[in-house]
Amino acid sequence: MRRSLATATAIGVALAGVTSLQGSALAKPKPRDVAVGTRLAAKTNPAVQSIQDSFTATVVVREPVPTKAFRALFAKAERQAKAGRIPADHQSQVNWVLRTATKNVKKYLAPGKAVKKSSTVAGGLCTGWWITPDGYMVTASHCVGVDNATLRQLFVGQALSKTVKRDVRDFTNLVSTFAQPDEEMTGLAERMFAAYHLRAMRLLGLQEQLSVVLHDGTGKITVGGLKLVAKGSNFPGEDFALLKMAGARGLPTVSLGHDDDVRVGDYLYISGFPDITLLNPYLDARSKLYPSVTEGAYNVKRTTVKGVPYLQAQAPAYHGSSGGPVFGQDGRVIGMLIAGNLKSDGGFTENASFVLPVSIIKRRLGAAAVEPVVSRTSRVYSSGLDDYFAGRYEAALDKFRRARELYPAHPYVGAFIADAKKALR
Repeated sequence: MRRSLATATAIGVALAGVTSLQGSALAKPKPRDVAVGTRLAAKTNPAVQSIQDSFTATVVVREPVPTKAFRALFAKAERQAKAGRIPADHQSQVNWVLRTATKNVKKYLAPGKAVKKSSTVAGGLCTGWWITPDGYMVTASHCVGVDNATLRQLFVGQALSKTVKRDVRDFTNLVSTFAQPDEEMTGLAERMFAAYHLRAMRLLGLQEQLSVVLHDGTGKITVGGLKLVAKGSNFPGEDFALLKMAGARGLPTVSLGHDDDVRVGDYLYISGFPDITLLNPYLDARSKLYPSVTEGAYNVKRTTVKGVPYLQAQAPAYHGSSGGPVFGQDGRVIGMLIAGNLKSDGGFTENASFVLPVSIIKRRLGAAAVEPVVSRTSRVYSSGLDDYFAGRYEAALDKFRRARELYPAHPYVGAFIADAKKALR
């Protein structure tokens, strides 16, 4: 599920402040049984990245001016109250006016003479994962590129949020002489003014930028540009997209499995960057650089109205984790997170998830003539993890050092090197 961001640049600034090293899974490594999720996260997380789809434009808006029809609504509201069709208190009458106007803002609000222009960024956050050491990445189709209607909603929700709040404040101040503004009235006013700006707003010089946030585990942050190579259709279609970062080499990658690697009842593991982490103002920037892993049982295989098979799992699916890889217990990708469970009101629940099967991902990669590869970096690093978790710290240390030589910006190997040295001491 795609998730909007307040501004792509704000996140970049927040990440740039990271100066310390993320701790490893074990504070004091020693031979012991290792949980499946712990081992899986350590091996696969280096290939999972946070991606941004950002849009920059000059937003042109005109102040909303009430029409004669809007002013006449207050008299109509009073007649509705006298007829007993709505409550007689003034707050209820104002709320009726707002509901009525929102249904046809073109009739009730007209563009004024005052013009405001601002260069603004809007966009969304998702998750992607490397499948080749030279920079090919898989994510969800709905994470990259949006239709015009969705794009306008993004700018209204993000770029014009302050403008809408200002309009609401002016309106509630005006009606406060005869009606007490409350939470319901404020919410209705927000919807009316958002509907107005959605219709009246103009976007000039629109540009799109796909990017990936990279870090090396020491606080150094880089933002790499991504190019869209191939794209399917959004859920309920084949929600798949292929991206490419130029100039990459030695990247950590994941291993693709098969659909029949998992059966109903097996546990699945989802890796991604949920918005509850990336957009949480109470978490420090360092902790936002690393993906989260959630798990849950594979419930059933379903087919969408477009004839596309999807796996339904009882694993939490958060906004921002869309496009993230879904693993079986052996650590191989069996699908990609696309959406939560659809509710009757059009929203999504987070306690269930729909997963695009890996067979469709493989077919899409084949059509693009891209062969997924487990990079040498990942093979050496994974072998080092096997030694590390088994308590063979000297062997692990040697392999971790080799992995860092193969990919100096590896975000996890530095912490494991430090832990292995500590264990040897």
